[in-house]
Amino acid sequence: MNQRSRKPPSVIIVAGESDNDREVLRHLIRALHPGPCPKIEMIKDKIRLAAAIDQLSPRVETLRKNALAKAKDCKAELAGLVVHADLDGVADENYDRVRARVSDQLANGLPCPSALALAAVEMEAWLMQFPDAFPKVRRGWAMRPEDCRRDLAYVPNPKEHLQRHLGRPPYRESDSPLIMEAAVKNGHVSATPKGNNRSFRDFAAELSAWAT
Repeated sequence: MNQRSRKPPSVIIVAGESDNDREVLRHLIRALHPGPCPKIEMIKDKIRLAAAIDQLSPRVETLRKNALAKAKDCKAELAGLVVHADLDGVADENYDRVRARVSDQLANGLPCPSALALAAVEMEAWLMQFPDAFPKVRRGWAMRPEDCRRDLAYVPNPKEHLQRHLGRPPYRESDSPLIMEAAVKNGHVSATPKGNNRSFRDFAAELSAWAT
């Protein structure tokens, strides 16, 4: 096969609200992707989709253009787009409304599959599904047994909750990629983990359904 006919490499583009959230997603994508995972690249634009539900189309169009431009810069084919936004609310009827609208907009404007990481309430509630990962990062950390049994999509302030109850040293947002990395490394991450958070399961189901 000559160079001209060789298929370009594939890339997954990740967009999110912070560097920490995007790094958490990098670990999750590698764990949940249904086949050999392409290279993962980041878009650092802060596009708060959940907060802009009434002005969604222009924001999604900006996201689409930026993802395609990033893939072009990488000389790669866009294989998928993963988008993160904190819902800043629990997984209720509003969650269903926001997720449906954002997902539809992404599907209509992209030449590739997408997966929406609409975290209810925040990404920390996703981390709490993997209690065994916390002491792997800090020896003094342990989730309370009652938190391991609850519906984590209804914890009102999961970041503050971890800071109050996890142990010493206090949890920081910059710890989140390390926690997810430990969860993946120790085999805790799947599309249906032991922990309970509907918003995570919705994201994992979308990503796991991508064609290989």
